[in-house]
Amino acid sequence: MKPEACPACGAEDAARPGPRVGERRFLRCRGCGSLYLPAADRVHASEIYEQGDYFQNPEFGSGGFHGYKDYLADRVEIKAKFHGTLARIEDLLGPGGARRLVDVGAGPGFLVAAARDRGWDAAGVDVNPWAAAYARDEEGVEVRVGSLEEAGFEEGAYDAVTMMDVLEHVEDPAGLVARASSLLRPGGVLAVLTPDASAPASRLMGRRWPEVQRAGEHLVLLSRRGLEAVAAGAGLRPEGRHSVGKRTSLATLAADASPLHPGASAAAERRLRSSALGARHVHVDPKMKYCAYFRRSDGPAAGAENVLRDLRLLGRAGTLGDWMFSELAAGPLARGARRVAEVGAGIGTFSERILAAGPERLVLLEPEPGCEAELRARLGHDPRVEISADALPDAPALAEGAFDLVVCQNVLEHVEREAEAVAAMARALAPGGTLALLVPAGPRLFGSLDVSYGHHRRYDRERLAAVVAGAGLEVRDLRPFNLLGVPGWWLSNRTGRSGIGAVPLAAYDLGARAWRPLERRLRPRHGLSLICHAEKPA
Repeated sequence: MKPEACPACGAEDAARPGPRVGERRFLRCRGCGSLYLPAADRVHASEIYEQGDYFQNPEFGSGGFHGYKDYLADRVEIKAKFHGTLARIEDLLGPGGARRLVDVGAGPGFLVAAARDRGWDAAGVDVNPWAAAYARDEEGVEVRVGSLEEAGFEEGAYDAVTMMDVLEHVEDPAGLVARASSLLRPGGVLAVLTPDASAPASRLMGRRWPEVQRAGEHLVLLSRRGLEAVAAGAGLRPEGRHSVGKRTSLATLAADASPLHPGASAAAERRLRSSALGARHVHVDPKMKYCAYFRRSDGPAAGAENVLRDLRLLGRAGTLGDWMFSELAAGPLARGARRVAEVGAGIGTFSERILAAGPERLVLLEPEPGCEAELRARLGHDPRVEISADALPDAPALAEGAFDLVVCQNVLEHVEREAEAVAAMARALAPGGTLALLVPAGPRLFGSLDVSYGHHRRYDRERLAAVVAGAGLEVRDLRPFNLLGVPGWWLSNRTGRSGIGAVPLAAYDLGARAWRPLERRLRPRHGLSLICHAEKPA
């Protein structure tokens, strides 16, 4: 049976058992850390959300944990929270006139009402007819009934789309985010409030985490990396995030805590409801829920502008470039490779090193227009060089059997159809030719930098070896590269950075001078990248 793919990052064979709740057990993705129910249990039970008592459920706690004990009781605090979300969106959008917003999963319309009060042209959509009627009659705002696909909102016409406590209820969060992204104008902002499956407190609580206790209503609990992967797939780049607590009465807080200990919570709620203490409001933030903000790219394909910026920076990192060339391409070139193709040549920094080794012919593939223009200005005058805008896997420039060496560094992770891409490069090799691959290593390192660059994945040895062997090539060498780069990458992801940065890169390049001979001697088991040399059978 084919392994189930993670609905967040798409990893197909990286799940391990997670918390069990009754008959259901969540799976946890080893790649991104998200929790999700198996496909058989991850069926959108729309009847749960359409019930009239969903937002005021007197059986909450005693009859399960679906819906809310009394969502309306906290309307003042909820609206204040939404005003804060809208203020952050306004800061991201900058000065402007009238703005348009769609709130997905709008419930009784509290966010739509807050947006209206701030001067927005706002509307919402929700599957619950009672909530839409409340929004109309009590809040005076428009909330359409149905799914986002059925609501009829115009594509590319909105400055912001919000999803507050919605994605965890959805069988296909990636599909919903993609649909929401299509409503945004270029430069528009998506704000997502959702539980954090990667938070330390969430993991510590295990099956007692209230979000897990809603299994069946909650289908996918995204980690931060999981949400970033979903957003990247929809052409959205991260713009920041913050944890979100809750301001509520002590009595309501006791009711919300019922998944932790139903009996004790029920007793505490009864006592608090009968005393003045129960009405006292407190703010609690256990760092288990957060709001993330993303922007629809208003330039080239998502990640292209970040790649071009950092390629220029990397061109200055001479130690890293020389080290990478020596490990990836120098060996095959020294053994007599004369007809060479470089897939994803960028702005030509690596290509210059290949040319210095003296090949007879060098075909450079670079589909990104900004990079291609710099590449032509840099190397277009050399008679040995041919430049093509072909992209994998459909690349006519990679003629069958035409090359002794195909070099592909930091490209495969950008390609959705990875197996077809490797097969195309394998076909381009003459018998006995070599494919030299460099890809990002370590699925656990996937984070904001990967999202910013438009990566679909990071690799482990097994996955890379399998896709190479599947193309009919024989793996001759497969090893980690650049352990020194791991701490900086990890730290950048933890801080939500979207680029390398000139100062950190200069410091790294200085340190690499001392580290390079040490790595060759120590041969560490891990690295920021994987290098693979594979040969086409003669």
